[in-house]
Amino acid sequence: MNLNCFQLFAINLVILITNSEFFEKQKDFDFDEYNVSVFFISQSIATNLLICFQICKHEPKCAYLTFKSNKCSLYTKYASYIKKYDQNSVFYTRLSAFDLKGLVYYWPIFNSSTNDIVSRADLYEPVNAFIISNRFGIPKSAISLSVGRYKLPPRNYFDGDFTLMAWIRLTITSYFQRFIDCGISKNNTVIVILSNGLSNRPQICKNTNSYSELYFISRTPLEIGVWNHLTFTFKNGLGSYYKNGVLDQQGTLEYPVNILRTNCFLGKSLLIQDPDASADFDDIKLFNRALDDDEIRQEYHENF
Repeated sequence: MNLNCFQLFAINLVILITNSEFFEKQKDFDFDEYNVSVFFISQSIATNLLICFQICKHEPKCAYLTFKSNKCSLYTKYASYIKKYDQNSVFYTRLSAFDLKGLVYYWPIFNSSTNDIVSRADLYEPVNAFIISNRFGIPKSAISLSVGRYKLPPRNYFDGDFTLMAWIRLTITSYFQRFIDCGISKNNTVIVILSNGLSNRPQICKNTNSYSELYFISRTPLEIGVWNHLTFTFKNGLGSYYKNGVLDQQGTLEYPVNILRTNCFLGKSLLIQDPDASADFDDIKLFNRALDDDEIRQEYHENF
């Protein structure tokens, strides 16, 4: 087959871009179709691979793409967790898309998995824990605790500025039920409470070796049975709480101690008198910096 100059130019341009700093070809791999909906962005018709590259470059969330039968499919950076070996397939990695912006732990919860896909701090030893559909109705994509809990492996989760966020749905009102309680013992802990007393108003506090405690309580209660995006940040001694992307409350907190935290839980308190949580959780993220208002709003509006 004879190719004209334009066709040769287009082919060489595709080869150049494919092997450039922007995209890298990954042979013999594809994405697991059973799980891919969690990390799928969009699909559109493209007459050639070059156009597919351009579509990806104009989508900020795009980190991977496939091009099959003139169909250009885009995926988020977390789709790497569901890639599979397939000698007849290929996908492309957008190399400039992998700035995690301080994201150090991420539990997306999908296909019954409670694994952390960034640092391998997988949740384990569940008690009264179930896997349910998430806020989009996708099955096996959220955690439900019924007076239950998970353990977190020992890590230095909090040692300075941070952002902790998740989609959370209270299922009952419970006295001082926890989102996260993380330290060594009941002191030197970072605690995020879903209900101050029986108020359903979230609270964040920081305990020290000397048993001093600084905390603040949100202004508005959480609704039972409603998914809410909750964000807690800490920067320069100031803690902030956001509900559905909007700042709700701020207060002074002490700096977290730089220690290996060996006693950390999702849903459980280190104080024996406080019950385990009755709530649903999804898309749990921890950053090693305080996200700004725009970034928090963007996280709230993400659809994965």
